[in-house]
Amino acid sequence: MNGQAKRGLAFLLVVLLLLVSLPLSALGASEWAPGTAYKKGDVVSYSGSLYECVQAHTALQGWEPPNVPALWKKSTAVPDTQAPTAPTGLTAGTVTGNSVALSWTASTDNVGVSGYEVYNGTALAGTSTTTAYTVTGLQPNTSYTFTVKAKDAAGNVSAASAAVTVKTAAPDTQAPTAPTNVTVGNVTANSVALSWTASTDNVGVAGYDVYNGTALAGSTSLTSYTVTGLQANTAYTFTVKAKDAAGNVSPASAAVTGTTTNQPAGNNEIIAYFPSWTSYNTPAFTPANVDATKISAINYAFLDICWNGRHGNPSNDPENPNAQTWPCQNGNGSANNAPNGSIVLGDPFVDDVGEGGGYENLKKLAQLKTKNPKLKLFFSIGGWTWSNQFSNTAADATARQNFATSAVSLLRQYNFDGIDIDWEYPNAIGVPCASGQTCQRAADKANYILLLQTLRQQLDTAGQKDGKQYYITIASGANSTFVADAGGTSNWITQAANYLDWINIMTYDFHGPWDSSSNHVAPLYNDPSDPAGTPQFNVDSAVKIYLNKGVPASKITVGEPFYGYGWNGCSAGAKGDGLYQSCSGSSNTGSDGSTFNFSYLQNKGYLTKDASGKYTVGGLGFTRYWNDVTKTPYLYNPTSKIFITYEDEASIHAKNEYAKSKGLRGVMFWELEADSNKTLQTVVSNDLPH
Repeated sequence: MNGQAKRGLAFLLVVLLLLVSLPLSALGASEWAPGTAYKKGDVVSYSGSLYECVQAHTALQGWEPPNVPALWKKSTAVPDTQAPTAPTGLTAGTVTGNSVALSWTASTDNVGVSGYEVYNGTALAGTSTTTAYTVTGLQPNTSYTFTVKAKDAAGNVSAASAAVTVKTAAPDTQAPTAPTNVTVGNVTANSVALSWTASTDNVGVAGYDVYNGTALAGSTSLTSYTVTGLQANTAYTFTVKAKDAAGNVSPASAAVTGTTTNQPAGNNEIIAYFPSWTSYNTPAFTPANVDATKISAINYAFLDICWNGRHGNPSNDPENPNAQTWPCQNGNGSANNAPNGSIVLGDPFVDDVGEGGGYENLKKLAQLKTKNPKLKLFFSIGGWTWSNQFSNTAADATARQNFATSAVSLLRQYNFDGIDIDWEYPNAIGVPCASGQTCQRAADKANYILLLQTLRQQLDTAGQKDGKQYYITIASGANSTFVADAGGTSNWITQAANYLDWINIMTYDFHGPWDSSSNHVAPLYNDPSDPAGTPQFNVDSAVKIYLNKGVPASKITVGEPFYGYGWNGCSAGAKGDGLYQSCSGSSNTGSDGSTFNFSYLQNKGYLTKDASGKYTVGGLGFTRYWNDVTKTPYLYNPTSKIFITYEDEASIHAKNEYAKSKGLRGVMFWELEADSNKTLQTVVSNDLPH
């Protein structure tokens, strides 16, 4: 053997030894990306070089492999340059007027096939990780030629398979027959149950649309449907239409009329938010401090969504009060490997026992139901900080199923009754997204409906098995932007309401220290003398926006803040009360910075009792004023020039009476600890029998 041959053989042996000693992941290394969870031994590509992970971690911006030798070392892996074999046996299965189902024999690869690309002529029709794919969106009675290519993790693509040519069917233009024998079944104050005889079709009936008058009330694949969210003691007329997969719709059935019953007395909802972190406060606020007789439901805030094994929000934007992520964990603090989209505990130490024992808030809240069997408990998901994964979850069918499946599991585990989704906000995320992540899409509102639909189906199925009702509510924005359609939706909020038991409108934070002038945190009505000129920024306007969209009053609750805000350096103004005046910034003398909880105003002496025992007298140099247009109080100290907007017994009473006058489901308030003396809760409980 000559020297050149020996050197060639030696080189080949070195390559083979490297291939044997390296993990398979090194051969098809993906590009390094922030936000990805890496384990020891993983190999990534960065700036033309390969790096091997030496310590498990989740990558952050600035932790690029060359910059953190404690996490990465350069790898000597040999890149994978060998393409898979071409797929064989490409065959067409079911063919319709607009789709073709394809299948083929798997390709082989020196490392492994990661997926397949399906081509319609020269255009990519789609990708698949299996050996089957259905091409959709085709024209009827048209010939198409398809090929398939295999690819591996390193990006190598095979030659194309042999082509297969398929002609789509003649279009289906025949509509189903109209449903017959539509019958009214069980009727309540807010719902009517309908059933009917199935329609027939030349191909097959895909489902039914149920109409309340001319408005679509809902859709189903069954021959029965319960229309919910109706007004008490009201007559409604219903029809049903059948539809097939081609989109052909039958004539309407004969109309039937159902009349709802009278609303039972004492059926108002009083929903109280319980923030989990108040257990860490001094003094601690725990389930032992809750008077469950004064409320009908508790929204436990907040649980989060797991994505790539972690939850939290890593955004470094100033809008994010807690730029941190944590491993997704069970109640005992152990990692749970939850699939993407799953609901997970926000803080296992306060929610359950965590590592080494914890507060067990969820267990203790469930124990309140022993003496208060009508009390409903909700997991509230997301919130201002943790809404960053809703868009990803709602956009993916598998993640939506994971969300719903985990919801059922948690409800059963902790004996809770419902899910409250606090997505702030679809299409307009409140906390700007972390670099490299996606937190909002044009299709968010359309996907929100799909998420609610999936959740409703799974909760109803679970409820039938468990012999109980599981609820779904959402916290929603108090302006026209939230209900406005986007991404091709049509009256999306009313469609969403079909799957909801009620909507908690966050009718607060209309104004605060982020404004340059003093104003009211939650005015009931618009004040024409307000120079800010924002007639939408009040409770009445927000409720009317939802009612005008067709959301039933019985599915609306108004939000009541048991807190307020403070400004510094506010001019007294012509009236000497500091209202609607220019200020220099936020006052940081509150219970939490510029936030003034009502109990804090009481305990610190900002407010004192009048002769009737109501907190209508200012203290500490403050005068208490009342705006009879907005129905809200405020405090002003002309010496310190501090202005405080807040809610008290009178303003909360006014909002309660408003909710009753509009026939609303009730009220929601943020939050229990802010009224630790239970002054405002008592007003709500007395005003709204529940």
